[in-house]
Amino acid sequence: MKRSCLFLLFSLVIVCVTGSFIWSQRGAIFDFASDVGRSASAPVPRSFADVTDVVDTKMNSAQLADIDEVGLEDDESEPSPTPPGAATPSPQGEGFVVGIAESEFESSLPPVFNLAVPFTSQAPYANWDEVHEDTCEEAALYMVDEFYKGTLAGQITAAVAEAELLKIVEFEKVLFGFFESTTAMQIALLAEQMYGYEKAEVVEDPSVEDLKKHIVAGYPVIVPTAGRMLGNPNFTGEGPLYHALVLKGFTETTFVTNDPGTRRGADYQYDFETVMNAMHDWNGGDVENGAKVVVVVYPNQ
Repeated sequence: MKRSCLFLLFSLVIVCVTGSFIWSQRGAIFDFASDVGRSASAPVPRSFADVTDVVDTKMNSAQLADIDEVGLEDDESEPSPTPPGAATPSPQGEGFVVGIAESEFESSLPPVFNLAVPFTSQAPYANWDEVHEDTCEEAALYMVDEFYKGTLAGQITAAVAEAELLKIVEFEKVLFGFFESTTAMQIALLAEQMYGYEKAEVVEDPSVEDLKKHIVAGYPVIVPTAGRMLGNPNFTGEGPLYHALVLKGFTETTFVTNDPGTRRGADYQYDFETVMNAMHDWNGGDVENGAKVVVVVYPNQ
């Protein structure tokens, strides 16, 4: 009897110690599990250089096919009209995949795709103060800029990201007189004024296919949203009223995003319907009735 009591007591101590350890490490265990799940399900990421090499090759092939079909004119002849289905100029010049005939391009969209956009949280040191609660737009633009610069996933340090986000905030205060809750148009203007991009476009009422086309062309898409409609379980409470994230890839059923609103936001996946429903501009705070718009920043030639 005494031996049985000692055994039960010993077992109870082991269970309590083990349970206490697991509870103390629950955050790390959850992070590990979620990271494994993301890396296993997200498509292999591709750098901007890799993507643009493929795009340029595809565009050149399409253009050559059009020339072969129409036939070359004599040098002294007037240029012939653009034939149906020919590649058309893009908003930022040659190389934009949407320039390929619509039917040809849609049939060539891969089922999965992912850009190697490096990630940072909008609060790099997990300091969710009044400033960092409102730096999702800044973080989204910063990630896109780093992608075009060739910065790879995991290469943005907390110190560098923190300094850059605060730098953007100060620039916005001069440019707009504030930094909180910038609209899609203001995000585009910021890309041009602060980072020197020659074209940043606000795209109205995009479809899922439109968004995929930009991504496959090598252009991440910044999406302003009604944050509470995203339903991200990693958000605190209801989530942000207004929130911006980056679309960087897609699977057959989801968009792959960099969501700066959580430290677990790298390669975070939302289904297509969630993103399309949540897509709304600031609209003076009436976000759920805001316009369906996104921002696409094009790299300079």
